[in-house]
Amino acid sequence: MKLHFSTLLFVSSLVFGKEDAQTKKIEELDPILIQSSPLNTNLFESTKAWSIISDEKLDRVRANTIGETLANEPGISQSFFGPSASRPIIRGLNKYRLRMLQNGLDSFGVSSSSEDHAVAIDPFLIDRIEVLRGSSALLYGNSAIGGVVNIFDRSIPTQSHPEIEGALRSSYTSVNDGWNAGAIGFVGSDSFSFQFNGFTKDYGEYDSPLGKIKNSMGESSSIGFGSSHIMENGYAGLSYSKYENTYGIPGEHAENESRIELESDRFEFRSEIDILDSSWLQSIEFSLGYGDYRHDEIGKHHKEEDEEDHEEEFETHATYLREGMEARISFLHEFGSFRGVFGFHGLLNELKIQGEESVFSGASGANSSISSEDSMKLAFFLTEELDLTEKTRINGGLRWENLDRDYVGISGREDSSFSASTGLFHDINGSWSLGGNINLTERVPFCFELYSDGPHHATESFEIGDSSLSNETAVGMEIILRRSLGKVTGQFTAYQTQFDDYIFLEDTGNEQLVEGEHLPERKFEAAKAEFRGLEAEVDWLAIENTGWSLMLSAFGDVVRARNETEGTNLPRIAPARMGVGFEIQQEKLSFGMNLNRVFKQNRIFEHEQEEGGDEDHEHGETATAAYSLLNAYASYDLNIGDMDGEIFIRGRNLTDELAKVHTSFLKESAPLPGRSFEIGLNMKF
Repeated sequence: MKLHFSTLLFVSSLVFGKEDAQTKKIEELDPILIQSSPLNTNLFESTKAWSIISDEKLDRVRANTIGETLANEPGISQSFFGPSASRPIIRGLNKYRLRMLQNGLDSFGVSSSSEDHAVAIDPFLIDRIEVLRGSSALLYGNSAIGGVVNIFDRSIPTQSHPEIEGALRSSYTSVNDGWNAGAIGFVGSDSFSFQFNGFTKDYGEYDSPLGKIKNSMGESSSIGFGSSHIMENGYAGLSYSKYENTYGIPGEHAENESRIELESDRFEFRSEIDILDSSWLQSIEFSLGYGDYRHDEIGKHHKEEDEEDHEEEFETHATYLREGMEARISFLHEFGSFRGVFGFHGLLNELKIQGEESVFSGASGANSSISSEDSMKLAFFLTEELDLTEKTRINGGLRWENLDRDYVGISGREDSSFSASTGLFHDINGSWSLGGNINLTERVPFCFELYSDGPHHATESFEIGDSSLSNETAVGMEIILRRSLGKVTGQFTAYQTQFDDYIFLEDTGNEQLVEGEHLPERKFEAAKAEFRGLEAEVDWLAIENTGWSLMLSAFGDVVRARNETEGTNLPRIAPARMGVGFEIQQEKLSFGMNLNRVFKQNRIFEHEQEEGGDEDHEHGETATAAYSLLNAYASYDLNIGDMDGEIFIRGRNLTDELAKVHTSFLKESAPLPGRSFEIGLNMKF
């Protein structure tokens, strides 16, 4: 309790700290533009809660996965299925409600289908991450009902590079004896630019307070190139990338040395053209992406009694194949006082699952066995904004989407969805602003929610879908108070989302017998649900002297999620958190520390015993103890000839705390890594 109270006092001092305006002149910085918004909205003027991670901040938090990189952003947690597979969770929503995008287009992976599936994006090459909390379905589809993580990688140059430019990165991490190294380069002329990159990473089993986590090693590599034609009124470019990732699955899977071998090929074309001779059409943006993805789930062969004398062999239990193409065209326009964008969006997708351990095997007979899904998604979207006064702006938008799906093994299915939103921004006094939005979003159920019927060994459960599930509908509202100018900056957000037919995976209390193994049975159910929460982040430039400065920071978040139909908590919701930190910057040296407190989570799903269920079966979710993580970093700027860079050292979990991630299915067997140090070098030329 003492820690809670002292932390609260410190956060309050940041919020109410007074500025010495007479001794220090506050300079207004250039506005931060949201690249994911087709209108290039100023972050200060956004009616929704965005986070932008780039430059030095990205270098400080860059980790092995996207989920771990974003895990300390307000409102964002991670699934953490070991050090290689971790997706972000935004405000308690994950998987089918969260889109992972690469330069605004699908990453063409299958990470949303299972916690052990890695995101098919190389974290090393990330140049910028933009996160939209809450519904963003108007632009990116109904599967973005919970949010969007848009990752930019500069694979297609958008400006000329008449001279050779590039960057080199390398580091070593102590907790897993991990090495990584790579480079990205640019060259060209005034009208043509070319990009090339390559990266490799290798790491062993990581250490934790429980000891070394078996089968948590991995290795990955990527290579890519791109080119673009730079014009006076825009650009057009093409890129190709290949990503390979092989990693072990810890926990109960370590005994069979289970691993996933992932390979992804991706092409992308983008063009942005300003229209110079039109009275209403300002520009046209077009994006086209193609992906060819495969991963094999491999483990030791289960020996029969008569095979005891034979050496164990590895076999492929399941293979996931995905091939897809996504396109979006947007027309930015202005009619009188109205500014906006309308456009069309399409996604062609083919998904196949092969092997004896397919979750679509029809093992229980509740659903028929299927092997593939071919789908076509077509959509129209429109957003408009209008200035009511010099300080007040409103916006609104809508989207209609149709999804047509064909299956092998069962009849096809066609669904449509509608989404709409409206928002308001008000500039209070140039430093403070107030924003808010109300949205209505429909989401079509994924095939896994509809037709699953088989063992899912990643979560050690037997999952059963429900083909009668209808569209999930959410009505949400959000209020954001921001301060963007002055020595104290930050934002405070409150939100609430009400779901009808919210689809979730519920423990039934029964078990299914699969090859002699008793697996807990989980079914996809629909219920009324409510999500509500608070988020806050504050930065305080406490000291600003000639040659050095001190920045203090704090953040906190809490989310509550209830199944209102049954009067229970929804499962695996991240606990409340609070963090404080500081950063000292000199001309060449930077140093900082932060302490993050993750509170106990005892608001868990309570299973009600079904008739005929197994009374001894546990519901699968237990309370998780609180923990604190102390992290530090330091960097020193280097100048070597024409190259600029830095040498850095980062320390994570310096007190070697046992930290179990409540949202993880492996929290007992694979907690967060223990004390870790990373030393590295970044150079630009």
